[in-house]
Amino acid sequence: MVFKIKQNRSSLTPDEIAQKTYHCDLWRGGFEGVLSSGAQTFCLFIAIRYFNAGEVTKALIAAAPFMGMFLSMALLHYASATNWEKSAWGALPSVITGSCLLVAAWVTSLYLFAIFIIIAYICRSALLPFITDIYGDNYPPDRRGAFFSKPLLLSVGVAALSGYIGSSLLTKDIGYYPLIFTFLGFCAFSKAIAIYRMPSKPMDQSPHINPFGNMKYAWQDRSFGYVLLTWFIMGFANLWTLPLRVDYVTSTEWGIEGSAVFVAMIITVIPETLRMFFIPFWARLFDKMNFVVLRMILNLAFGGGVLLFFITPNPWVISAGSALIGIAFAGGSIAWNLWVIKYAPPGKTGAYMSVHVCLTGIRGTLGPLIGYWTVGLIGARYIGMVSCAMMLLATLMLIPEIKHGRRKAS
Repeated sequence: MVFKIKQNRSSLTPDEIAQKTYHCDLWRGGFEGVLSSGAQTFCLFIAIRYFNAGEVTKALIAAAPFMGMFLSMALLHYASATNWEKSAWGALPSVITGSCLLVAAWVTSLYLFAIFIIIAYICRSALLPFITDIYGDNYPPDRRGAFFSKPLLLSVGVAALSGYIGSSLLTKDIGYYPLIFTFLGFCAFSKAIAIYRMPSKPMDQSPHINPFGNMKYAWQDRSFGYVLLTWFIMGFANLWTLPLRVDYVTSTEWGIEGSAVFVAMIITVIPETLRMFFIPFWARLFDKMNFVVLRMILNLAFGGGVLLFFITPNPWVISAGSALIGIAFAGGSIAWNLWVIKYAPPGKTGAYMSVHVCLTGIRGTLGPLIGYWTVGLIGARYIGMVSCAMMLLATLMLIPEIKHGRRKAS
């Protein structure tokens, strides 16, 4: 159970450390699944349908998790000045997430709802470098994908289930949304406890004065930086469509105007279910396959899924695109969370991860804003085409990097 008193890491064997981390991560993954369904479906749905939010507000809510990723580098820098354990720093943002979700559940103003939702999901993402650092410390190099895949599997399964249950409640009465967000808040508190109980070392001291000093690794390590560049292109093409997917099947503008259940099925249930089935497959490939080749395959799967999603208002084609996106996300989630461990020197996993997370935050913050502006100019169909073309470009750019795809894990 996650609620027992935390055991000191130094009193555990390496195998006990890995197993205890894994069991705590299972709990974290379950609670994260519920929070994920909130980010993917409920926050934007309530903003659009209940509060009639404008484009700027919708874009900011969609960008909130990525604002947290951008700020995570600064948080990691200032956290390194303390002697706190990594697990304590990983848990603290989740406590703030829970508090903000509880407030957002019961406010009656769109702007207060948006402010607290944005803060909540900023903090949900800001803890990511701490968690990856714990994985790098606690899991054996040849089994990180296997250990990480089970909590991820649980997370996506719970996300699909909670997305369906929550959307069914909203279909009966959209006024039930405060109960849903209250439940999300308590899941965030429980997630914080699970993270805090993970065995972990004290924070590594940062060698930089500048809170964004870790960015130097992007150009000092040429191979790492080049992969980041291709990932930025592909990731931007994917992330600027994330809120547009919800808007595409929700608003009247595109002629679909789906119900809460339809939106949840397309945005959460279908992709998360396929993601759940394919996680073990991609986890085995991550541990054994050339990482760059794996990344190229995932890019092509994402490109095909996004193209199908936006190419037509036909619900069956949209569903097929959503399913392909879910399959790609199964591998993308593992690769996104663990790939820096293959590149980072010993003791630099958190620093390398902070660069990756920060750049994801930049493209994820700008993406929704640019996406809403661009879709007004060229329409949803051409957004899908442009995104697919960018993902294809990122894939072709990775060809010279294939020879570095088997870099030894730290």
